[in-house]
Amino acid sequence: MSYFMNKSTKLAFISWLVLIVLTLISVYLTLFIDSRAIYVGVALLIVSIKGQQIIDIFMELKHAPKLWRMLLLSYVIVVPLIIGLIYLV
Repeated sequence: MSYFMNKSTKLAFISWLVLIVLTLISVYLTLFIDSRAIYVGVALLIVSIKGQQIIDIFMELKHAPKLWRMLLLSYVIVVPLIIGLIYLV
């Protein structure tokens, strides 16, 4: 299989697997965490990590102009923070 994959394809495949694992973790998180605050915090952390992976790997903004990358990465951080504050207050 590695014969057909170049470096960027391998990176995208690994990132895709990480996204799948993080999605499964967030689905089954309620089985292990009883506290609402901790659940919301962990779920939003997972959302931020997934967003960063999508921006850097799939949108290929890791090597884009810094302004565009920082704008999208700040969106991935700011929106979950706002949502977390709404749920926790």
